[in-house]
Amino acid sequence: MPFLFDAWYVAGWSETLGETPVRITILGEPVAIYRAEDGRAIALGDICPHRFASLSQGKVFGDTIRCPYHGLRFDPAGKCVHNPHGDGTVPPGALVKSYPVVERHHALWIWPGDPERADPALIPDFSVYDRPDIVSSRDYLHVGANYELINDNLLDLSHAAFLHPFLAPESFAARSRTRVEQEGRTVYSYLWNDDEEITPLFRLVWDKAAGRGDMRSHMRWTAPSNLLLDVGVTDVGGDPADGPWLPSAHLLTPETETSTHYFWMVGRNRQPENEELGRIIHGGIKQAFETEDEPMIAQVAANMAGRDFWSMRPAILVGDGAAVRARRLLARLIREEAGGIPQPPESVAPEPLRVTS
Repeated sequence: MPFLFDAWYVAGWSETLGETPVRITILGEPVAIYRAEDGRAIALGDICPHRFASLSQGKVFGDTIRCPYHGLRFDPAGKCVHNPHGDGTVPPGALVKSYPVVERHHALWIWPGDPERADPALIPDFSVYDRPDIVSSRDYLHVGANYELINDNLLDLSHAAFLHPFLAPESFAARSRTRVEQEGRTVYSYLWNDDEEITPLFRLVWDKAAGRGDMRSHMRWTAPSNLLLDVGVTDVGGDPADGPWLPSAHLLTPETETSTHYFWMVGRNRQPENEELGRIIHGGIKQAFETEDEPMIAQVAANMAGRDFWSMRPAILVGDGAAVRARRLLARLIREEAGGIPQPPESVAPEPLRVTS
C-alpha cells in the first residue's frame, strides 16, 4: 500500500476515548485503542491471534484487554499475559502488535511504523489549541477517497471561491496573491486577499465599523497528511496578529487506499465565552466539509476510477504549486522508506504558525 508508515497519525480525539475500547483501521491495519485504569491510552492490533476475534469488543482489566471470544488477556506490549484455559500456559504466537501512542493537542497520535523510530518530537505542532486565548471544537468526517486527494483540496484553497460561498466570494480567485515554501518535510502555502469585503464567515467575528479588510488563508502541510490552516482578517494594511483569527487543524489518517479518517478542529480568538457563536462557526465549517468538499472529493475519486494521479496528466493551475510539491515529497519519502533508506534529520516538527503579511 502506498503509505508512509514511519509517521504520526491521529487515531481519535482524546476526549472521545473512555472506558470502552474502540476500533479504527489505520493504513489498512485494524487497531484497538483503550484506556488503562490509570488513564493511559494503549493501542494494539485488533485481531486476536487465537481465533481472530476483535479485541476492541473485549473488556479492560487494569492495563490489559481481554479477548471477548476465549478470554486471553494482552498487555500494553501486545503480549498475552493470561490464559484462562487448562494450566494457563501461554501458547506460542500469542502476541499482537503494539503501537506507540502519544496524547497531545487534544488528539491521540499513533505511530504505525517501526516503534524504535517513534520520536514524539516529530508530532507536528498544534499547540495553538493549547493556548488559553483560543477556544476550539473538534469533529470527524469519514471520506470515501484516498487521503492525497484531500491533501490536494486543502493545499489549494482557491477552490473556496467556487465551492464555499460561506467562506469566500467567487471573485476572490482572480485577486488572490499566493506563495509556496518548503522546509524539509513541511510545505507552506500562502494565500492573501487584500482590501476585500468581509466574508460571511468573518462577519461573525468582525468587530470593526469598516466592512473591508485584508484576509489570509495560509496552510502548513506536514508529511504525510497533517495540516494547519491560519485563516484571519485584519484592517486594510493592519497587523495580522491584531485581527480575528480562526485557525483550523486538518488531520488526515488513511484508513485504506480508498478511504480516509478526517479529524478536524477549529479555534477562534474572539468571544471565547460565546457558545452560540462557537456553534455557528463550527456548523458552518462542518457544512462546508460535509456537503461541499466531501462530495466533490468523492466525485473526483470516482472519476479517477483507481488510476494514478499523474497518469491522468492533470492540467496545472497557478494555485497547484503546494499540492504538487507535497505529492512529490510524499512519493519520495514512501520510496525511501520502502527501500530501507534512512530518513534524513530534516524530519523536525514544524513551527506552530507563520503569520506572514
